[in-house]
Amino acid sequence: MGSDNVEGACAICEKLATLRCSNCKGQFYCTKEHQKSDWPRHKTICRSWEIQENEELGRHLLAAKDLEIGDLVVSEPPLLWGPAPHSLERICVGCGKQQPENRCPGCAWPTCHPHCPGILDHDRHGSECAILVKTRILPRYDVLLPLRFLLLRRRSPKRWALLNALQSHEDARGPGTEAHEETLSLMQHLASFLSLDPASSASFARVCGLIDVNALETNPLEGSAALYETACLLEHNCIANTRHSFSIDAKGRPCITVRTVTSVKRGEHLSTTYTHALWATRSRREHLLATKYFSCRCQRCADPTELGTHLGTLLCPCGSGLVLPRDPLDSETEWVCNVCPGVLTSMEVMQLTERLGEEVEGAMNLASREALSDLLGRLQVLLHPGHQHCLTVGHSLMQLLPPGDPQKVEICRRVIQTTEALDPFGGRLALYTAVALRELSSCPGEDRKGLLVRATKLLKLEPPNSPGEKLLRLLEAELL
Repeated sequence: MGSDNVEGACAICEKLATLRCSNCKGQFYCTKEHQKSDWPRHKTICRSWEIQENEELGRHLLAAKDLEIGDLVVSEPPLLWGPAPHSLERICVGCGKQQPENRCPGCAWPTCHPHCPGILDHDRHGSECAILVKTRILPRYDVLLPLRFLLLRRRSPKRWALLNALQSHEDARGPGTEAHEETLSLMQHLASFLSLDPASSASFARVCGLIDVNALETNPLEGSAALYETACLLEHNCIANTRHSFSIDAKGRPCITVRTVTSVKRGEHLSTTYTHALWATRSRREHLLATKYFSCRCQRCADPTELGTHLGTLLCPCGSGLVLPRDPLDSETEWVCNVCPGVLTSMEVMQLTERLGEEVEGAMNLASREALSDLLGRLQVLLHPGHQHCLTVGHSLMQLLPPGDPQKVEICRRVIQTTEALDPFGGRLALYTAVALRELSSCPGEDRKGLLVRATKLLKLEPPNSPGEKLLRLLEAELL
């Protein structure tokens, strides 16, 4: 059993503890006696992963033993956390609560209360407050996480070293990239601090890369992001075998818990998803390349039909053909009809889908049944009914259509069919699917109780006070 500056709840008495299992580092104890008494339970979950490294993936996690559905992979507090770099949420610099109405007595940055506990906490605002006062840095949330990272160099060398062991992809973030411009903007805002600390100035670009590549946006503490010692090593897969959730510990930190969503054999890779499950392949791969600096080549990405869902498929003007990418792993590939000789360039497909995407965004802002119905009809002239844009419009429209409308049933079934194919374990699209199940349950001739029960099962692991948890309570009431 080891001791460090990280704290958590004792597994036996739930008191704040600093001793934790030296093997998995995920379970805390206040005494060695409590660790011994908990070992019969803990040994069944202790260290379910091992770290491997190769040139393609860098450091990544493999299952250290056979895992069943719902088994714990890792549960840990953050090494570093603060306002999410690209979030528009206004949050307290002390505790992360949204919409703060007061100011820190020291630096005058926004806080929920002048005596918020996080203001004095060195893991949160305590260390940076004096710096903000001295250097007169004006409130801008995206500078706080890099600043807190830099301050770890002297305050917590151990955490600094653990964070530095993660990948930063500095070689892909050089001049001419959007990431480089963002880094320069942050440096200018922190210039007064960096001029006082040459070491921080020299490592600033790497710090920004480490944050952008590894930080996970948290919820609860919406608007915050955190970096974790082990959870950040989960590799990406568009159909992941784990899901994660966040909870707030006794010190107000967003702790992460990762569990399996399917059985995993010893030696298999442990994965998560770093992009939206309902984006088409082109959008997912471009997002991953821009933010994580790799091109996904998973089974879903390699399938032109996206596992039969046709999330990116166009309709051919010939009237009976589907237009699919010849090689979905090539961003410049031709798109060809499976019936006639018709061919579109990659650029033509991108321009069409982006233009239609702008129309979808405009109609969603109106949230009008008539506007959505009209747009869906026009989209389905050009796009497969399972296309990403059709699903986006359809998911909103189905909630506005009356229970007896045949279109409502058709849309609900399409949504459920798609999400079951793309998220077979319910780890990413549970809320999206549950809404469709509930809407379908209201239609005549459907198995109302059976559909509602399916929806509640999907939402059992939703975070407290989240939209998913609130829908779960509503569904449970409707089942009474």
